[in-house]
Amino acid sequence: MTDTSALEVEKFDRDLGGLVEESVLVRHLTGGRRVAAVIAVPGEAAPAVRRATALRDAAGTDGELSLYEPDDDLMIFHRNRREADFIFREVFRDNEYLRNGITLPDRPTVVDVGANIGGASVLFGLAAPGARIIAVEPVPQLCRAVELNARLHDIDVAVIPSAVGDARGRTVITYYPKNTAMSGLLADQADREVLKAYLSGHEDAASAAGLDAMVAELLVGEPVECSVQTLGQALQGHSVDRIDLLKIDVEKAEWQVLRGIDDALWQRIDQVVMEVHDIDGRVAACVRLLKDSGFNVLVDRNQDLLNTDMYGLYARRGPVAPDVGAPPWRRSLSTRRALTSAIREAVPELADLAVERFQFVPALPRDAHGDIDVAVLAAMIPSEGAADTGPTSEVEEKLAAIWRRLLRVEAVATSDDFFDLGGTSLKSVRMMLEVDEVFGENVLPPDQLFVSSRFDEVAAVIRRNLG
Repeated sequence: MTDTSALEVEKFDRDLGGLVEESVLVRHLTGGRRVAAVIAVPGEAAPAVRRATALRDAAGTDGELSLYEPDDDLMIFHRNRREADFIFREVFRDNEYLRNGITLPDRPTVVDVGANIGGASVLFGLAAPGARIIAVEPVPQLCRAVELNARLHDIDVAVIPSAVGDARGRTVITYYPKNTAMSGLLADQADREVLKAYLSGHEDAASAAGLDAMVAELLVGEPVECSVQTLGQALQGHSVDRIDLLKIDVEKAEWQVLRGIDDALWQRIDQVVMEVHDIDGRVAACVRLLKDSGFNVLVDRNQDLLNTDMYGLYARRGPVAPDVGAPPWRRSLSTRRALTSAIREAVPELADLAVERFQFVPALPRDAHGDIDVAVLAAMIPSEGAADTGPTSEVEEKLAAIWRRLLRVEAVATSDDFFDLGGTSLKSVRMMLEVDEVFGENVLPPDQLFVSSRFDEVAAVIRRNLG
């Protein structure tokens, strides 16, 4: 039973202009000191956060998906944090899709082939309110992420659980749980070279051995059996009279997707944006097919992918021209981070109250009598997150020295997160190598930072494995 003897709870009645519907201020003696927190039900002014609180628990029941904020204005359900950051950079920051003349009309119909966790679908829905989006994705875990992200952002998305090719059938795709964006029908050794080229070009250099170890860990695949349909077959029953934008990102199977589109369907497609792997002249072949179907085509490259065989094709029945201008997609108070900042600004005395954290919930916990359930509130303030102190053990001191040197920070607190301090995928590789040198081999799993990346959690794993 939770000890509530050191818990103080008071109603937090402040005029917050719709930011919060109901809240309490909790003071809890935990980790050796008093910690203050606000437990709040988000108000109507922050609808995305309201939806997030309702969806979060459902998403976490199987341990596959969690909610993450890669930006002040974006929340997303994801399979692993590294990929969520990549999707934010590619889709939202670098605007990989709605550029070079590709635009969305009012209330468009968009087909997202190779939806992954639904990052592009979210962009399309935010950039064009009222959009109708059909997302096609063969991996069940990723279909679940698309559904949750659609509900989170209140976007109309129909999910079709299937692969797309040039004929109907069954197949087995390779699913990479730690690098889901490269999952696909045609997984092969080239995947390793593409990922290696991307990582080495995008982040600080690492040793060849460390980079190879990182790539090997990220590309541990699982077979997933799924159906294959042509695009026309997949869309049957969805009453699609026109497709304002067809987005294709299917990891080397893009040629099969195009070949499976018949003339009648091509006539209903207005724009195409797609990733193409230039295997055996594939880019030129795709350009010819699109031009023969009546499109103007522009070929572009993501600067992060110049060392790979990947290209972007932008095809329209109207003009195409180089352009990277991003559409407006940001919404106010669309993350827990933004809502917390707004509440702190609205209530300056929170600083005097030493409130360290906000916990957003669908409803305040109540007992059978309708009173606030103090025991449940106590459990919402984890003791390990309260003592925001510096390292105290020999393991923590040695690990902190590695983090300070690698991340170029002056100090590390036990509650600090590796990625929040500026960590990257390749810096995590270097950290693993230094941990091996200092503590011995195999004290940390290769993917530890993508499972839990708080300092105290990493230190606890090292201590446990050292025995």
